[in-house]
Amino acid sequence: MAETPTTRGGELFFPAADGPFFEWHPTNSGGDDTDLICAELSRLAYAPPPRIETELRRIGFDFLEPLESRRLFSVRAAADGFVCRDPRDGTLFAVFRGTETGNLDDLLANLLVDPVEWRPGTIVHRGYGRTFDELRGPLEPWLLEPPGRTIATGHSLGGALATLCAADFPAAELVTFGAPRVGTDSLCLRPGKPGRRYVHCCDLVPRVPPARFTEVALDDLADGLLDNLAPPAGWLAIASQGALRQAARLAAETVARIAEGRGWDHAFVHPGPLVYLDRRGGVHIEPSAAVIAADQRQARSDYREAIGAGGTGSNATALLETLAGLSTALLRGDHDATAAARERLFAELSRSDAMGRVVVRDLADHAAIHYVRVLLQAESGSGD
Repeated sequence: MAETPTTRGGELFFPAADGPFFEWHPTNSGGDDTDLICAELSRLAYAPPPRIETELRRIGFDFLEPLESRRLFSVRAAADGFVCRDPRDGTLFAVFRGTETGNLDDLLANLLVDPVEWRPGTIVHRGYGRTFDELRGPLEPWLLEPPGRTIATGHSLGGALATLCAADFPAAELVTFGAPRVGTDSLCLRPGKPGRRYVHCCDLVPRVPPARFTEVALDDLADGLLDNLAPPAGWLAIASQGALRQAARLAAETVARIAEGRGWDHAFVHPGPLVYLDRRGGVHIEPSAAVIAADQRQARSDYREAIGAGGTGSNATALLETLAGLSTALLRGDHDATAAARERLFAELSRSDAMGRVVVRDLADHAAIHYVRVLLQAESGSGD
């Protein structure tokens, strides 16, 4: 079996830190490399604006406009994205940056959403809708009546904003990478408009928020994460994992009860066709749920083996304590304690081993660089 690649913490939390960008030059690439360009532009969006301009200039792209908003959280980035143009054919790209570097709560906020009416009759995640509306003004001159092909793209949170962009500007097609669910089926894209939604293997973010805030859906989400733990060996490990799963069920029950009390009966969906990138780098259009589940189970097992024995099992006690604390805070309605527990939970899930590798595959697979690598591999293979 081929060696399973692992993800360094820096690749997940600092997507633009390593570079380089566009090692393959778009002007020298054969065939339709649009989605590969979108993946690299989405990773580039995490870089400081001067780096963005430099890299775009190096490959001959036109930097047209930075996108900036007031941040909902304490950490503020220099820009939330940018607009650029490919001079080869005039394609316009609206590129949205993903989650704030180092802001753990920003990522986990996808798990506890507040569905609101964003446009008349359209229900979306409150945070995504508000952030996009702050970016809409600079986009209007470019997207209201574009002269040619226009694409909205982004990774993670950037994919959510790109989805709203494509809904608000019907001329734009949509290409996202590791994007969360954004709204209900009321969030309509133009019928027949091209679009692709890429998901890399076990990537957690596309599974949040859950399709519904029911106990069953939340249990499924938790089970996927707990599948990262090594199979228990011995009565103590069996008891520990049993207690952890019971704590996860209690947390799911609590969240479902709160959601029901608040009237969160909306069904969140993903717009556009799924393009699934499997554990070996294969590309699949709309595979079945059973095929995806089997691939993810094997991927988590392969990753545990690559990390080493005990790599994902040693934090079971800490996860148990964190889940118990989160459930207690939710039941009490203590917002400060809930926020702190959510941050501790994400810190446990995203922790690295002694070699700096992310130990939970469901987060490791979210790194923006993986989308670039798989599409580059597919592009290279198509030219053989």
